[in-house]
Amino acid sequence: MSLIAEFSLRSSDLILTTALDAAPGTTVELEQQMATRSDAPVVLFWAFGGEFDRLEDGLRRDATVRDSTVIEELGEKVLYRARLESDELVAIYPYYQRLGAAPLAATGTHEGWQRRVRFPDRESVIEMRQFCADSGVEFRLHRLYTPGDAEFEDEFGLSPEQREALTVAQRAGYFDVPRAVSLDELGEQLDISGQSASERLRRGVSKLVTNTLLSDFS
Repeated sequence: MSLIAEFSLRSSDLILTTALDAAPGTTVELEQQMATRSDAPVVLFWAFGGEFDRLEDGLRRDATVRDSTVIEELGEKVLYRARLESDELVAIYPYYQRLGAAPLAATGTHEGWQRRVRFPDRESVIEMRQFCADSGVEFRLHRLYTPGDAEFEDEFGLSPEQREALTVAQRAGYFDVPRAVSLDELGEQLDISGQSASERLRRGVSKLVTNTLLSDFS
C-alpha cells in the first residue's frame, strides 16, 4: 500500500539554495520538473514574497542554476523557468524515480524545502531517508499517512490518538515506579475507558519500538 510522506530537506547542495538565501522573504513552489536530452534538467517554479530583484540576483549567483527566465507575472506571483547544473546538485528527483515515488508538492524558502511525496511503501521512505543521510542532506519526516485516510502517522509511526495517550501517560506519571495514576484514571484524562487507554498505550508503544529501536527508520 502506498504512503504519502510530508518531510523537510535542508542542504546547501539542494536546488535554489543560494537564490533563496539571497531573498529570505521569498517562497517558491515547484510547478514542474522535466528531464531533457541534454544534461541540464529544467524546473518551473512560482515565486512570491515580493523580493524578486534579490531572488533574481541570487539566481545568477546560484551554482545549481545554469540560467533562468521569467515566464509569467501574475499579480504578486512570478513564474520562472530555470535550467539546472546537474553536477552541482544532489540528485533528489532521479532517486524518486528509482524508488517509484511520485512528488506531489514542493515549497522552498531560505530555511529549506518542504516536500510531499507518494511512496510505494514504508521501505522506500526508509531508503529515501538513508539516501539523504549519505548525501549530506538533512531529512526530517513530519507526517506519514495512507492516501484518503484522514488520520496520519507522525515521524515515529504513531497516530494522533496514540501520541496523545503516550504523552498524557508520561506527564501523569503512569510510567513511574510505582505508577502515579491507574489506567482508569488515565482513561478519564483521555475521555476513554481504562481498557481503551490500555489498548492505545500498547499499540503506541509497539509502534514506537518497531519504528525506532527495531528499524533503520530510527
